[in-house]
Parts: sequence; C-alpha cells; structure tokens
Amino acid sequence: MSKALPPGQTRILAFFADAEDEGRQPSRAEVAEAMGYAFPSAVSKHVDALVRKGMLAADRDKKRNVRLTESGWAAIERAPSRRGVPVIGAIAAGVPILAAEQHAGYLDDVQPAPGRVALKVRGDSMVDAGILDGDYAVIQADGKISEGHIGAVVVDGEATLKRIRYGTGRIELHPENRRYQPLVVVNGDGRAVQVVGPLSFIYRRVR
Repeated sequence: MSKALPPGQTRILAFFADAEDEGRQPSRAEVAEAMGYAFPSAVSKHVDALVRKGMLAADRDKKRNVRLTESGWAAIERAPSRRGVPVIGAIAAGVPILAAEQHAGYLDDVQPAPGRVALKVRGDSMVDAGILDGDYAVIQADGKISEGHIGAVVVDGEATLKRIRYGTGRIELHPENRRYQPLVVVNGDGRAVQVVGPLSFIYRRVR
C-alpha cells in the first residue's frame, strides 16, 4: 500500500479496486457501510480528495461513477484484473472483409467470459436486425451457430456477420438488408469455411 495516502483514502482506493476487478460499481452508501462510516458523505470526501490527487476518475452525471486511474492502481501497487472483452479486429456486415486477427483494445465495460471476443462491425447489411456500422459484435468463439441465428463466419479468410441457415451440403449466409443477396457456400466448391461463433449481443458506444 502507498505510504503517500492517509489510511482512510488507501482503504477507499482498495475497496473501489476490488469492486472494479469484480465488474461492479458500488454506491457511496455501500462503501460507507463496508468501511464502517456513519454517513456516505464521509466516503464522498475521500473520493473527492482522491479525484483531486488524480487517483480516481468520477463522472459527475452518474451516481455510480468511480474508477481508478493508472496512478490509483500504482498507489496500491496493483493492476486491474478485469480488462473487458478483447476486440480482435473488424467484421463485415456487407461485403466480406479480410479477417486477419489483430488486437484492437478492449471493451472495458463489457463483462469478459471464456471464449468471448468482440469484432467491430463495418457495413450495413444487417441494419434490419438492428446491427449498425460501428457497432461491436460480441461473439462466443468456437460456439455452434444454431439454424436461423446470427453469427460470424470466415469464408476464404474473409469474415462476415450474417444470419446462418443450413442446407444439405451447404451453408447459407443471409443478410438483413434487401440490398444484399445471400452468400451460399456448397461443400466441395473449393471455398474454406470456418465458423467463428454465434452472436451473443451487440455493444454500441454512445456517439
């Protein structure tokens, strides 16, 4: 623990760090009860002091609004264990695009889970399903895509997000936009198909 901070502020910082690692955001009242303070205002004073010192960041428009800065983690000699869902590249909702996997950061406020990855959506072929250009498709990698469900598929090294339908000896990739035609891949036609996994949900950042 940092010797530069008063004990009360160090305890508050560690409490918020534990909560952040668990993927939750406690209220001032919860922190006060856990720390043994009679009133949430005592917690707010510590939070305000830590914000001034650059160890916490707080969004004043939200009630549950605190996160540690890099300086805050360093002050308690820890690093965040929860880094969110990894963004591994982009995926086309339109004309398929190269599916070269590349690390492109994290969706910090999405709960990570084994096999869960995110791909940024490019294009408009899934707009009628509410999937827009710039959204993030959160995919359960290596999961089975059920008949009629939306998932990510790589065809000849190019990834696309489509509604999947299966036929005898073929897989059909259906868009959700009348401007686009389905892509049908037939067994034995020489094209390599890899099922990435089903769409778990769409994440959209405020624009």
